[in-house]
Formats: sequence, C-alpha cells, structure tokens
Amino acid sequence: MTDIQHELRARAQALIPQLAARAPETEKLCRLPDATVADLKAAGLHRICQPARFGGHETPLDEACDIIATLARGCASTGWVAGVYTDHQILVGMFDPRAADDVWGDNPDHLVSAGLNPSGKAEPVNGGYKLSGVWTWSSGSDHADWFVMATLLPSGADGAPEMNFCLVPRANAEIEDNWHVMGMAGTGSKNVHVTDAFVPFHRTLPGRLAAGGEGVRGRADVPALFRLPHPPCVPFMLVSPSLGIAESLLDLVTDEMKTRSSRGAPVAEFQSLQLHIAEAAAEIDAARLLVMRDTGGAMAAMREGRDLTMEERARNRRDHAYVVRLCRRAVDRLFGAIGGQGIFLSHEAQRKFRDMHAMSGHFALNWDISGTTYGRVALGLDAATPLV
Repeated sequence: MTDIQHELRARAQALIPQLAARAPETEKLCRLPDATVADLKAAGLHRICQPARFGGHETPLDEACDIIATLARGCASTGWVAGVYTDHQILVGMFDPRAADDVWGDNPDHLVSAGLNPSGKAEPVNGGYKLSGVWTWSSGSDHADWFVMATLLPSGADGAPEMNFCLVPRANAEIEDNWHVMGMAGTGSKNVHVTDAFVPFHRTLPGRLAAGGEGVRGRADVPALFRLPHPPCVPFMLVSPSLGIAESLLDLVTDEMKTRSSRGAPVAEFQSLQLHIAEAAAEIDAARLLVMRDTGGAMAAMREGRDLTMEERARNRRDHAYVVRLCRRAVDRLFGAIGGQGIFLSHEAQRKFRDMHAMSGHFALNWDISGTTYGRVALGLDAATPLV
C-alpha cells in the first residue's frame, strides 16, 4: 500500500465514529446527509479511483476495496455510496478521454452516479444521440453531478442495437423520491428521469468494450486500473461494504458479550457463544481473503499486460456473491447471538442486520446467478451471460 493509500485508509478509519453516530439520520433522510458528503470530500475519499490527471488518487482495486470496507464499518449506506462513486470513476476512465474531461475538467470534485439497468430510448441526432427515459436503482443520485445511463444504441454489428453506457450531466436529470426501504436506506438509490439529453458519441461506451478490458478497447497505454474488465472486477466495490458490516458487527457483539451476564453467569463462559464468535470470525476472514486475492490478482494481471482468463472471470463473479453470502451468514449468527437487545431500534445491530440482508439482494451479488455462471464455465460450457 502506497503512502497516499495508507493515508486514505487512515482517514476512512477516523470517520467511522461520526458515520456511526449519523447512521440514524442517514436512514431517516433516505440519502447521505450533506455533512457526510462534505466529510468524504474533505478527506479526499470521493476521488479514490479518479484518474491521476485530474488530481485523483488512482488507487488500485484491492486497496480501494479495503478503504470502502472501512467506511462501511461506520455506516453501510455510506460505504455503499462511496463504493458506487468509486466504481464509476473507474468506468468513466474506460471511456474516450474526452468524456472524463467533460466530467472532471472544470470541477474534479464531481460525483458520478448511474442507472445500469438498460432503459430509455436514444434518438440518433447530429454528433450523437438524444436520450430520454427513466433509470432505477441510482445509488447516491441526490449528490451526483453526472450519471452513467445504460441503454441500447445501434453500435453493434451492422448497426444492431447493443447495450451502451451513456454519460449525462445532472442538468438533464430529475430525481424521483421513491426510495423508502427496510435496509440500505441511506443509499438513496432512487429513480432518475432524463428528458432529451444530448449524448455526443465520445460519451458513449459499448458494454462489450467495458467488459473486454483494454485488449478490446485498444488503449494499452492507460493505467492498469482502467484496463480492468468491468463486470468481473469492479463490482467488488459493491461487495466490500459487506465486509465492513460483518467486521463491525463482530467487534460490537464480542465487546458487548465480554461483560454481559445471564442470571449471574458470565455469558462469555458459554461454549455456544464462543463457537458462534469463532465461526463468524472465520467466515469473515475467509470473505476478506477472497476479495483481496481476486482484486489483487486482477491488478497484477493488468500490470503484466495480460487479459483475465474466462476461468478467472467466472471465479470473480462467483466470489462477488459468495463473499456476501459468507458475510450474511456471519451477520445472521452474530445477530442471533446478541439476543433480544439487538431488536431495539436504538441498537445498531438491527441496522447492520437489515443492511446486510438488503444489500445481498442486489442482482450483481445474487448467488444463484453467479454460482451458476461459475459452474457452467468450470464444466466447459459457455458462461451464458455477458456479465463475466
């Protein structure tokens, strides 16, 4: 870890107490409080993977995931939104360089949210497209200055429609206040309405190019971070908050149980509790090791100038879901171990429990999909999905 990445992690660690104290307000607002976004910006944690030519930190994927997990120890929603913004910094770095100039040239502090479920309609016009539609699940949308919107454009073979990412400025977007949920409430993952937004050609990126890595995009001179194939690598930003949730709940339960007694007997002496703590800790450690192995290996491959194999891609997709699965098991076990105290709304354990279950429902973290993809590839079959 470089000096700046070490410093960024230390800054994230320093924010944990105030993020935790602000978590109830974050839930109530259904978005990040302005003060939290200001804290992230003051600490430079809104530019974790931004290209260095704009003053960004260009943090390697493995180290960026560690920083995001650290933020999620204080507030899962904050960790998630910071991870989303960081993911999109990498994605924008895969576009034509002029697109990044549009986003950060005038203001390097700009934040980028997204609507990645393909939607909307694009009308060809001189120099690009006119885009309109509604995009769902746009985390961090309230504070975003730009949006990456997925839609179908006639950029495939023979002009056939294929999924593209389109960059749209905030001026063309309207946020719908529809995010009222039982967990990860502070992510503000709202619907975004776009009307007649002009998208020049250089602000479009075919999904196959984002998925293919630099070997396909044809810009081998860019930094290793922006050579990553997006689907099997960058979504670890969405995985990492699960580590922060589970690790912080383990600390909370362990500390609380050290001094608790039941009818005069120290709870710490209960063998069943000892086993619950041990198994949860092992699951969380295993989850972290998977994240660090996969992300560190992906960065090493990019530095070596080689593409990831299909087996590596499928393994990473498997681990996106399996890491969350491990963390959810640990959280469930720990929440059960803490007993009736944990169900009070004043106790932070119940929020971590709800947040863990809410984030595990994300389609990119779905075990049935990711596990099947890995199994198909392992058995010599086609992956049957472009998300690998």
